Amino acid sequence: MIKRNIVLENLSNNKVSLGGWVMSNSVVAAEIMAQSGFSWVCVDAEHSQISKETAANMFRAIELHGAEPFVRVSINDEVEIKKYMDMGARGIIVPMIKSFEDVKRAVSYIKYSPEGNRSFALPRCTGYGEWSNEYFKVANKETFIAIMIEHIDAITELDEIFSCKDIDAVFVGPYDLSGSMGIPGKFEDPAFKSVIHLVHQKAKEHGIAMGYHEVHPTPENIKQLIVDGVRFIACGMDTIFLIDKSTEFAQIASANLKIEKIIKQIKVI
Repeated sequence: MIKRNIVLENLSNNKVSLGGWVMSNSVVAAEIMAQSGFSWVCVDAEHSQISKETAANMFRAIELHGAEPFVRVSINDEVEIKKYMDMGARGIIVPMIKSFEDVKRAVSYIKYSPEGNRSFALPRCTGYGEWSNEYFKVANKETFIAIMIEHIDAITELDEIFSCKDIDAVFVGPYDLSGSMGIPGKFEDPAFKSVIHLVHQKAKEHGIAMGYHEVHPTPENIKQLIVDGVRFIACGMDTIFLIDKSTEFAQIASANLKIEKIIKQIKVI
């Protein structure tokens, strides 16, 4: 019952894995993301109101369409990570990693002994016990682990952080990282670009896939990320897609109303 993690398989073959990102408290949104063809969909448990019960239902909807259910946990905490692993998360994205010790703690929460200290139980991930033996054997190697570099304090520790062989990908948290540098949201600032380049360079040196969250994706900037060597890409998020399309068509409607008013004025004259 345990299939190969398609994101891990893609990355091992230097292929790109595009994913969706869910911020709204909507199982439907998660299902649509998976249905659209993304190979993974991340439930954002850090910056949203999504409950664990809703997250579990999102995982079911995501799996229904063959995508991998991932979660960005709210904190690098044993109980937090264990809950999502037990409900069936196939990938964990851990925020605010600043040191090698942070990484090792996260890995210990995600992996079973002897690689970690995850506790054994018979929850949803094991089919409530039906395929527990198989799950216990393969879970360590089939769980995707990404860390987030989103504070300037981590930059001097990159070599040590990236020396952990259990990391599959690294994500930069651009807003938090720029904020920790005193230039929040200024992504074109030379200092910020220099830091991003360093993270990318160090990840490449250590054989770790570079990840990036393109909040306002276009075919052009996604292609550029791929050309730049990024292989793990989050494309927008459900709330941004809704805002962008709603705004686009609301503006068209508004413009048409103005045209209609002008036409009416001309007819009156």
